[in-house]
Amino acid sequence: MERITGVADQEPSSQLVHTFPGNWCGVPTIVGHYFVESVPAIRGLIAMDIAKPAHPIEVSRLTLDAEFEPHWTGWDAKTHRLVVTGSAGRLYLMKLDENTGVLTVDTAFHDANGKPGFDFANREWPHGWKGTGQPHGVVFSR
Repeated sequence: MERITGVADQEPSSQLVHTFPGNWCGVPTIVGHYFVESVPAIRGLIAMDIAKPAHPIEVSRLTLDAEFEPHWTGWDAKTHRLVVTGSAGRLYLMKLDENTGVLTVDTAFHDANGKPGFDFANREWPHGWKGTGQPHGVVFSR
């Protein structure tokens, strides 16, 4: 995690302020003063309090599934949910406590099998194709 300063002065500089475990790509989301990063190395997410940008503090860490390497996150301000996609054909909805930064899985969002999230494996899709979908990026719309 890099902190960029000096942009307004036309003299930008960068300072490393935090390193996440592993070395794989994750697409973060900022909600208020929380920076939520998908971290494939821990098979989950890490929430950082960035109220003091030079000194971010980890406030929550959540492992999702031993087979799931998260990649993309997106925030829905209307429902106050975070969506997460990753390496497996599944997506999850998460709750983020906007006061504390604590992350939890939204267990009310689940498949017919009762497992949290939405399973993209071996489905018959509306356009006629049958197979496993691989979600990558995801956004909410109004």
